[in-house]
Formats: sequence, structure tokens, C-alpha cells
Amino acid sequence: MIETTLTFRDAFHNLSIVDGSFRTCPSNDEWDKAGKIENFLKPFYDITTLFSGTQYPIANLYFHGVWKIHLCILEEMEDDDIVISDMAKSMKEKFDKYWDCYSIVLSFAVILDPQYKLQFVEFNYRRLYGTNGTKVVMDLRDKLYSIFEGYLHATNFEAHNMVENASSSGANEKVRDSDIAGFDTFESQIFGSINSKSQLDVY
Repeated sequence: MIETTLTFRDAFHNLSIVDGSFRTCPSNDEWDKAGKIENFLKPFYDITTLFSGTQYPIANLYFHGVWKIHLCILEEMEDDDIVISDMAKSMKEKFDKYWDCYSIVLSFAVILDPQYKLQFVEFNYRRLYGTNGTKVVMDLRDKLYSIFEGYLHATNFEAHNMVENASSSGANEKVRDSDIAGFDTFESQIFGSINSKSQLDVY
């Protein structure tokens, strides 16, 4: 609505000149303030529209979109206009409640996206937190590695149970020793290199 109204700024101004009874035309300061508010809210509209899409995956888009909102709020908090800065500060308080809870999950989706990866997340966090952004990313990486290693251990445990159940159930086709040996070889390849690199790197 604000964006549409601003396109008629000159029209309203001309109307106030030719029509003496038109006394509700905004002043130049009010038009300028409306322009600032429009620039401030535009990213929210664009990102909301993006997230509402149904014809494309959006899990990998959340982090970048929410990050842009975060950065926009921080920038507007420093605005000289007290109305804009107060608005941004109020929004920042509410934003932080959700950012602290969901930033980790949103980051994982971006890291697992081949076109972004961890470097993209680090770049964004450094824009928000300066040099402290690198530490945040390292903590994030450790959490992702921990989850991935837990997944590998869970799948390894499930595979062992399948082998044991098949060998003890008296099935018509017994599990061959070569199959078990092959699984043990695979297991040693995956878990044998933990000391040299993380399991996520192996994956």
C-alpha cells in the first residue's frame, strides 16, 4: 500500500495546488518518512512472498531470508529518524526470541545445500557479529558433526541388528559369512578414520 501510494506523490502535490479544498496532502517530510518506512518494510514483503511459494523447495531459503531481515533491523536501529529507529528496536526485541531458537536449524539447511555450504553461513554471521561470527560458525559446525555422527552410529546399530536377526531366525537363505565380512570392512572404512577427520568429512 505504501509503495503504491508513493508513486502518486507528484499527483497529490499537483492536486493540492489546483484544488484549494484539498488540505490533507502529506508534507514533504511526511512523504520522506513514508519512503523510509517503505524501504524498511520491503524486505519483509519480499521474503514473506518467497516463503509462501509452493512450486519450489524453500527450506534452504529460510536462513538467507531471515538473515536479511536481521541485518535490515540492525541497520535501521542506527537511523537518524527516531520513528524508524524506535520501530526497529521494538522489532529487534521480538526478532531475537525467534532467532535464538531457530537460527541453528535454518543454518543446517543452508550448509547442506550444495550451492551455499558452510562458507556462506560464515560470511553471513560475520556480517552480523563481526569477528565473533567465526566462533558462532565453529559452534554450529560442531553441532552438525555431532548430529551426523549420531546418525551414523544409529544406522550402524540398526544394520547390526538386521544381520543378527537374519542369522538367528532360521530363514531359508542364511546370511553368508562373506556378507558379514563385507559389512565389517565397510564399517572399518567409515569409523576407522575418525581420528584423522570428522565423520561428516568422510561422508
